[in-house]
Amino acid sequence: MPIDPQIEAMLANAPPWPGVRAIPLDMLRQSVRDSSVAIPPAQDAVVADVEDRTITGPGGDLALRLYTPQGDGPFPVTLYMHGGGFVVGDLDTQDMIARALCAWGETLVVSVDYRLAPEHPFPAAPDDCWAALQWAAAHAADLGGDATRLSVAGDSAGGNLAASVALRARDAGGPALRALVNIYGSCNYPSDDTPSSREFADGPILQRDDVDWFWEQFLSDPSQQDDPLASPSRAASHAGLPPTFVGTAECDPSRDDAENFAAKVAGAGVEVQQKRYPGMVHGFASWVGFLPGARDVLQDAAAFLKTHNAA
Repeated sequence: MPIDPQIEAMLANAPPWPGVRAIPLDMLRQSVRDSSVAIPPAQDAVVADVEDRTITGPGGDLALRLYTPQGDGPFPVTLYMHGGGFVVGDLDTQDMIARALCAWGETLVVSVDYRLAPEHPFPAAPDDCWAALQWAAAHAADLGGDATRLSVAGDSAGGNLAASVALRARDAGGPALRALVNIYGSCNYPSDDTPSSREFADGPILQRDDVDWFWEQFLSDPSQQDDPLASPSRAASHAGLPPTFVGTAECDPSRDDAENFAAKVAGAGVEVQQKRYPGMVHGFASWVGFLPGARDVLQDAAAFLKTHNAA
């Protein structure tokens, strides 16, 4: 299927993408931030409260943003990790996704402003997210949440981090998780030579070389690619992971890597819901305010959370 016509129209009005290697890092971060905060959220993704908090993380202060849904608690708690290739993004850039999961999933969302590479390479980001999960579990009741209904979610690099945190929680014997949501997050590097990586090597939105560059910033040593906290698909076993939702974009070089992760988790006997969204491109969930496909993936993810967070 070709790229969604609405996305095609957007791309036609945008300048050609030069690839991340051609853009200075500070300019890349600012460009992503400026374009992201200008994206409208879904008008019906209404939350009761948004509050910023700072906790002590492995590298010092760790900023969190708490989204509380409407209604009466205690609510399930979902730890959310934003996308951005481990290099760009912050609490604002995927605010629209966190709001949608909170409102439609009827879950308290804790969004994590984890440290970014290359200034803070692996394992800084997964360490921050692990610390945030432990904090959320310990303080759930104070936030109006229920620590027995705890899940993890993320988009793109955040989907990788959600999988990493889920593996870590399994191996540590807790906190127990109800669900794992990975929206188009690659969980393996170097990426396999897959049909999607060849067909969509030149984008749109994300090129195969962009994927390589992001991983090069994230990993300070090539040997780290074998660590399952960096490449969750490489875990010796995926048994014991929580029920998992994986949503992928059809026109995305990372599509098959994310779907291969879903297949490995399912092969370990874990309940998996994997859905490919026709005509979509990498990053499409951020367009939830105006793109039907983005609404679809976030409503599906939210429904998955609601089902598995049922008391």
